[in-house]
Amino acid sequence: MILRLFSRAASVLVAAFLLATAAALPVSAAPPLPTSPAVEQAAEGESSAEGGAVRSAEGVPVDGVTAAGEASLEDADDAETAREEAAAQRARIEAEVALPPDPADTVRDRFAPPPGAIRLSKNGRLWVDKQGKQVLVDGYVAMDRGMLEMFACPAGTKEHESVVAVLARSRDVHTALLAVGAQSGTPVQYAPKFVSATGQSIRVWVLWYDEERRLQKSDARKWVVKTGTKQTLKPDWVFAGSNFWKDPADGQVYYEADAGDLICVSNFSSAMMDVPVASSKDTGQLLFSAAQGVVPPDGTPVRLVLIPIPPPVDDPESLPPQADPDQPPADKWLSLRKPQEASPGQTDKAAPAADSKTEPDAAGTQAEPETQAETGTRS
Repeated sequence: MILRLFSRAASVLVAAFLLATAAALPVSAAPPLPTSPAVEQAAEGESSAEGGAVRSAEGVPVDGVTAAGEASLEDADDAETAREEAAAQRARIEAEVALPPDPADTVRDRFAPPPGAIRLSKNGRLWVDKQGKQVLVDGYVAMDRGMLEMFACPAGTKEHESVVAVLARSRDVHTALLAVGAQSGTPVQYAPKFVSATGQSIRVWVLWYDEERRLQKSDARKWVVKTGTKQTLKPDWVFAGSNFWKDPADGQVYYEADAGDLICVSNFSSAMMDVPVASSKDTGQLLFSAAQGVVPPDGTPVRLVLIPIPPPVDDPESLPPQADPDQPPADKWLSLRKPQEASPGQTDKAAPAADSKTEPDAAGTQAEPETQAETGTRS
């Protein structure tokens, strides 16, 4: 009996000792509880300073934003910034290299067709005034300084050595001169000896509007000076007439002046109009230059008026009436379009109806009919 009581008391004392010992242990010394890998990863704490987020073992974000997601957002921001910078750079480059307006379009938009004149070219800006026996052709200033081979050339040919580029082919201007009664001669000849170009003399006038929109007129010879001086061109141009050339390869016939030699200041055997004096065409020996400071700026729209000079006769009154080549052309021959008549990019190219008929001009060619709105009643 005493033995059983002693044994029970010893058990109670041992249990009390164990409980007191366990209570005295620090929490950190407690043995870890068994956990899953996901719980162990979650216990690692906050994400690193680089922005990495805590993930589960299956790769599912623990806090809702992953490190890869944040990196993707940063990459997207960088890509958007790069796109914006590239677009801005493109805009700057395009602004720097933007081409100026086409001078030909400017001419079409600005100048009204000459009233009463007959248009000879469907696509060109070329007319004849049969009553006044003069030819009108539109163009623009191609070069306001530098040495010259031409005064005028067809646009798209020799603008780098011409004062004016005209919106018509040389052959069509030739036809127009024949239509008003001008007599062609012969181009310059170099063999067996030098012979200057011949043909009826043609006075050339230039009409244009200055920056204040005031109508200006000038004898075209004042736009050409002897190289290195201020001495203007003295002789009038002559209607040489150029030549035709047949290509032996395909049999195609070409009018030589169409290549650029419309109104020349250097002697070319292909010239439609030329100066009747010796004038070198060799680079470095060009006799004439543009009258810098007199010729308006490059791109200025102009209208040329070509007036044949009647040959000397005993009875001048016997000649048919025509415009006086010594007097500037009338104001009516160059007027600006009214705002309602043109818009940016609009042209006035002739577009005859399908049943429109053409009538032969004095040269036997077919003249394009004008619309009444463009030219009014024909003279």
